Amino acid sequence: MRRGSRQVSRFHWRRIVDVTTTKGERNSFSHFPEKTRVFFREAISRAILIFLHFSPSNRRRSVSSKRIGQCRVNFPLDRSVLMSMDPAEERRDTKRHQENCNMLGYVADSEYGIPRRCPCGGRIIDEVCGKEEYDTHPGKRFFSCINYEADGFHYRQPWVIGVQEEIEHLRKRVEEADEVIKLVPNLNKQIESVEAQVKRLSLLLDHLTGDVYNLTVQIANLEKVCFE
Repeated sequence: MRRGSRQVSRFHWRRIVDVTTTKGERNSFSHFPEKTRVFFREAISRAILIFLHFSPSNRRRSVSSKRIGQCRVNFPLDRSVLMSMDPAEERRDTKRHQENCNMLGYVADSEYGIPRRCPCGGRIIDEVCGKEEYDTHPGKRFFSCINYEADGFHYRQPWVIGVQEEIEHLRKRVEEADEVIKLVPNLNKQIESVEAQVKRLSLLLDHLTGDVYNLTVQIANLEKVCFE
């Protein structure tokens, strides 16, 4: 590259491609699927080669389109893998990745108090760490899934945190029960008033039943008089 010039030599561009694709690939594209990474590498390689072909410093050294199509920039690309890319498969892979992330969030949100059962269906055991595992806190206890693996899909609740959250939950339930107990006298008064109303309505019903019987007798007598 000439000093004070914006034109970049072909060798310098190849060095940029090598550093970008070999050292920066793990940081930039490591979270993408393998086929997506292959596609990105192919696209970057061709874009840089086309730029070199049409740059002012390389107009005299023209490169044919066939040569551009055959060029590779230090990538062991597999043409069969590139040609087998399917948009539907990419969408399915993205959907699976999203479902995986959602499941991790659901498991983390549901880990509260003393767990009774792990989302995987495994039972919860009382785990005690050895001294070689926890140097600063030897003997630390966990409510752990019997099938525990460090993948985010299993419970491993520290004993202290689990007991503290469980106590807070029970305290809220006790407060709610206390409020219900305070309402019991008012409910008893309401029950007594309702019982009194039921008694009055029962007496009224008996009175109405007697009136209906009297009317029935009178109607029968009138029918006898009219038809005789």
